[in-house]
Amino acid sequence: MSRTRADDDGAALITVIIVALVLGLIVVTLSAAVVNTTATAVGVRGSLQAQSAADAGMAAAVAAAKADEVCATEVPPGDIPGSGGGASYTATVVCDETRSSVTLTAIGTADGSSATVRTVYSLVPETTEVVDPSLTPVGLVLYEGSTMGQVTLLAHGGNEPQIVSVKGPFGCRLTIPGNLIVGGDVTSSDGCNITGDLYAAGNVTFNGGATTVLGDILAAGTGTSKINSTVGRAGGPRSSVRVNGALDLLWSGAPFRADATARGEVTVNDRVIEGRVTLPTAHSPSINGGRIDGGVVKSDSISPVPAPGLPGWFDYVYRASDWPGAAVITLRDVSTMSTDSCRYFNENNGTFANQGWKDLANYTGTVVVDGRACSQLTSNAGGSPAPTIKASNVVLLAKKFNTTGLTMRSAAGAAPKVFFVTEDTVADGKPSCPLGATATNFDTNGANLEGVRSLVYTPCRLSVSGGGVLLGSLYTNGFNSGGQITIKGELMGLPGMAPPDGGYGGTPVVVETGDYALGTVVSRRDVGAR
Repeated sequence: MSRTRADDDGAALITVIIVALVLGLIVVTLSAAVVNTTATAVGVRGSLQAQSAADAGMAAAVAAAKADEVCATEVPPGDIPGSGGGASYTATVVCDETRSSVTLTAIGTADGSSATVRTVYSLVPETTEVVDPSLTPVGLVLYEGSTMGQVTLLAHGGNEPQIVSVKGPFGCRLTIPGNLIVGGDVTSSDGCNITGDLYAAGNVTFNGGATTVLGDILAAGTGTSKINSTVGRAGGPRSSVRVNGALDLLWSGAPFRADATARGEVTVNDRVIEGRVTLPTAHSPSINGGRIDGGVVKSDSISPVPAPGLPGWFDYVYRASDWPGAAVITLRDVSTMSTDSCRYFNENNGTFANQGWKDLANYTGTVVVDGRACSQLTSNAGGSPAPTIKASNVVLLAKKFNTTGLTMRSAAGAAPKVFFVTEDTVADGKPSCPLGATATNFDTNGANLEGVRSLVYTPCRLSVSGGGVLLGSLYTNGFNSGGQITIKGELMGLPGMAPPDGGYGGTPVVVETGDYALGTVVSRRDVGAR
């Protein structure tokens, strides 16, 4: 072999080796590129699925917050359909302490990647319209402060009698089938049981004995309301207790089936609060041996409780035109025992005993007995009158009444109404008793008026010294307890008097419920992905 050929063979071998090296490098580079591309594709897919999962978690959080009370929202974790089980999310809803905003955070994960989305919403307090508790068509109206006890107050004919104490305070020592509405403070140390709502312009103090309020309690006073009573119905919707001042739930262990809202401090002593407690941001509830099952809400925008809108006193002066076609018996204050004398109604001379009362059975239509010239009209002379009334209206006018021994019944087929009226001759929108501001001028003393519907109207106070039964309504300056009486509620009113279901409702007031709703979006951002 010549030197030239050997040189050519060597050069060819070197060329082959170089080409092989270059091809090898290309193969390695291409393989690395393929591997890196595959890894990148997997990472991008994981990141995209994680972001999609985070967005789905945010949507779930928003839906849950809109479906329930925002600040109590819990969002269950979820998987993303179609991701082969590889993508999922978790989400939280957290309100700030001032209840001005809420932060929704959602974290999505997939194939080792994660993404976080955070959205801040404003919080909007939920509101409702509240109307002062309205009277159903029966009322016992007392103008000045009174303590009412030794009274059995009964519903009648589907009516639920309620008590309105225009000025208050009112001391409650009876069972009330309807509402109690008071233009001042309400107190009880024993035996106050209210089937309806309790609405006070002042504070409520129930601090002894067995007491119950099955409806709501609203107190517009700015002092401390102290409540030891059972509140709310077993098995029913929760009641609402709202006060403008502090709320002290006294030691009693009684059920509290209500939400409580106060604009001052809240103290819970040995009570289980089934509902929620709402109070100002600056306060925390003081819990002594009890608990709050419904949670605590703090707010700087608790709406005040409005005072109940109560009417002034209805001044009534007798007018013949109010009772058209009436037979009028005008009594004279004379010494003779004539049929038109005060003595004919009031005395017993051996021949006549309360005969005027008995003669009421003889009238039909409307009869007016004008006894304003007499010192009083009384059945307390041993006659025990028991007229069976055929008249549609019996109007009795007097400065003072004593119904001792009186029984009234309805004649067959009749539906009489009896009005015991002491005029209020001073047209000033408040009771003006002719006997003195605190005088009593109506004493039931065992009268049985269950057989007729009656209205007792007097700008003086009503006294119960010997019990009795009344079917009807009271419109009086006040009430003095002194003996057991049964009152069966029926709607009664004088001409021109607004019915007690017509002026007590007031104007609806928008108040906050203590719950919140999502407002507008304050900010939204992707916190980051990895």
